[in-house]
Amino acid sequence: MRQFDHSGLLLAEYQGKLFEKSNELQCSTGVFIRRFLHSNLLELLDKNEPAALSLDVKEGLHSISEQFGDSDYGQTKYAKNVLFWMGYIYRYISYTRETSTKLIAEWFDYRQMNDVYYTFHTQDPEWCIQNLLELNHLTESTFDRNHRLKQVIRVKLYA
Repeated sequence: MRQFDHSGLLLAEYQGKLFEKSNELQCSTGVFIRRFLHSNLLELLDKNEPAALSLDVKEGLHSISEQFGDSDYGQTKYAKNVLFWMGYIYRYISYTRETSTKLIAEWFDYRQMNDVYYTFHTQDPEWCIQNLLELNHLTESTFDRNHRLKQVIRVKLYA
C-alpha cells in the first residue's frame, strides 16, 4: 500500500474537480463515467504521476469530449458535491492501493457511491474503503494482484 502524499492529493483533487465539472456536459453522469473509464486520460491518471498531466480540468473534459464526441444522451446528473467526492475517492483508492480505476469502479459502482455519499463523505477515506469493502463482501486482499490471480487459478483448477 502506498502512502497518500502530495502527489496523491494533487491527483485526487484533480479527478474530483473533473467529475464535478462533468455536470456541465450535456450527457448524464453515467455516460460521463463510462466514457471516463475508457478514456486515454484515465490511462494517464492511472500512472499516478501528476507531472505527466497538465491538471487543467477544462483540458481534461475537452480530451474526453474530443475522444468520444459530444452527446446529450441520458438525463440523470448527480449533484456536484457527490461527483467531486466520487472522483476523489476513486483516485484515492487507485493511488493508495495501486489498482486500476476501472477495476475499482467495477467493485464500487458509481450508483452505489452515490447512494452512500451522505453517510460516507465526511469520513476518513480509509474508513470509506473498509466500509465499501464490507458492503460488497470483499476484503483488503482484493486489492492484491497475487490474491486475485490465485483465485482465478483456483477456479480454473477446481471447476
